[in-house]
Parts: sequence; C-alpha cells; structure tokens
Amino acid sequence: MTPTAPDTDPSRVDGAPQAPPTAADGFAYHRIPRALPHRRHWFRPLVAVGVSGAVYVVMLIQLLVPLLLVTLIWPGAGPSEMLTDPLNPTDQLLGLGMLALLLPAVLIGTLAGYGRAGIAHSVFGRFRWRLLGRAAIVVLPVYVLLNMVLSLVLERDALVVPPFSAAVVLAWLVVLVLAPLQSAGEEYLFRVLPLQALGTWLRWPIVGILLPVPLFVLGHGYNLLGQIHIALFAIVMGLLAWKTGGIELPVLLHAANNWTLFAIAPLIPGFTEQGEVTVEAMIVATAPMLALVAGIWWWYSRREGLGLWEPQRGTLRSSR
Repeated sequence: MTPTAPDTDPSRVDGAPQAPPTAADGFAYHRIPRALPHRRHWFRPLVAVGVSGAVYVVMLIQLLVPLLLVTLIWPGAGPSEMLTDPLNPTDQLLGLGMLALLLPAVLIGTLAGYGRAGIAHSVFGRFRWRLLGRAAIVVLPVYVLLNMVLSLVLERDALVVPPFSAAVVLAWLVVLVLAPLQSAGEEYLFRVLPLQALGTWLRWPIVGILLPVPLFVLGHGYNLLGQIHIALFAIVMGLLAWKTGGIELPVLLHAANNWTLFAIAPLIPGFTEQGEVTVEAMIVATAPMLALVAGIWWWYSRREGLGLWEPQRGTLRSSR
C-alpha cells in the first residue's frame, strides 16, 4: 500500500505569497518546508542540497588534514590498510567521523535552504528527546540482546580478549561516542534531505523514500541477501519518519543497532566487516527490525490518535 499524504498546502505554483499556516493547518514531514512563509519554494531544496554538500566537503577536509599531519609526525598513529580495525582509534575516527559530519552538514544546509534548521528534526521544528527516550526503553534492550548477548553466545569460540592499551581503550571510546552520531548522520542524509527536498515539490512521500534507497545500498558491501536487508531497512526508516513526523525514531533504531555492534567488535575479529550474509543471519537481523517498527507504528498511532496510514502533521508552532 502506497502512503499518500494530502496536506493543507496554501502555496501556489505561480510563486504567489503563501499565507502563514493556521492552527487548523497541518503538514506531513516531507511537506513541512511548505509551512514556512516564503514567497517561492522551488529553488530552496537545491540550496539545501548544495550547501549541505559544500559544508560537508569543508568539514571533511578539516578532519582529514590534521589526521594526515599527525600520521606524518607519528607513523604509529596512522590508520590500518583496510580502515576497519576496531582496535585502531584512527580507523574508528575516520570511518565513523566522516559519516557523523553529515549531521551538521545537513542541518546547516537545511538552515540555508529553508531558513529553519529545526524542520529537519520534526514537524514541530525540534528534536523530540522525550519521544526518543520512551521508545528507547524497548528498542535498546532488544538490540542489546540481539547484537551483544546473542552474538557473544553464538561467536563464543571466536572470542578474543584484546591487549589492554591506551590505543585500544581510545578506539573503544571513539566508537561509543561516534557510533550514534554516525547513524544519525546517515539518517539525516538519506532520509531527511531527500524526503524534504522532493516533498517541497511533490505531495507523494514515497518518491523521497524510495529514491535514495539505491545510494544507501551501494554504501554497504554485503552480498545480495545483505543488500536486501539494507534496502528494507532504508524503506522502513523512511516510512517511519513520514509516519511519526520526524527523524527521531529512525535515528534511534539505526543508532541502537550500530552502537551495540561496534561496542563488542573488539572481542570478535571481523565482526563488523561487511561481506557474506547467510539466510539465517538475514532473518535474525530483519525480523526483529520489522517487528519493532510495526510495534512502534501501532503505538504511535494510538498515542497520537492517528489512523494506521495517517502521518503526524505539524505547523512548526505545536509542541509535543
């Protein structure tokens, strides 16, 4: 079933001034840029995407140049050949830090394009920490059990205790801090930016949900089964952002999964490397994710008094 999101949209294609939204108006997440009282909207997604890209490049240079200088001065602090060593703090800083930079880049691009960065978070113009906290009570324990407890049991013969050193401790601390930000960065790039850019022009959220899926899939190096899981994850996260009127719960699910995986990676060699995925592994990863999202979908609908396929709407003046 394809979700559609009819909304009260006072804008006109001819570029005439838009009346500010009233309390009776409501905009779904992908259409929330239309709630801002601009004379013209058509060029604003282009500005948002362009500025996001430019800001990301600048910040990436600011990350890479100091690391390069440190490596030249102190060769032992350099990255590994594959950039995937969980015991190497430089690997973790590069791998996670480069993606974490997407978060501020998209927020700055949203501010430049639409005039308000808060629309990237939700239809209420802010990040709903209370909503995230309530959902985390269920989501985080599920991923701790799946990704940490179950993995440690299944991989018990492969467990190793890494040498205790400053580098190992630093690598682990970098992961604990940056893994949630890396997950958020990916969500803001692949969910927020396309949903709101395309939603400024089009009423159908499904376009902004599906269009970035191939790019998200190409960013992962799994086999076919693994890529199917990644594609399903991307589609479901896009639908969840549309349904809940914000990016908070997709960020939570993404961060809970990645954080718990990276946290135990030093104990299981090759644990986070992307490659062959078996049918059993795909089922173990996909089924709980779909069940969690279905439960959250039902819970949020009941909580907000929404129909099952009715999205959360806002005017940027509401608060929850």
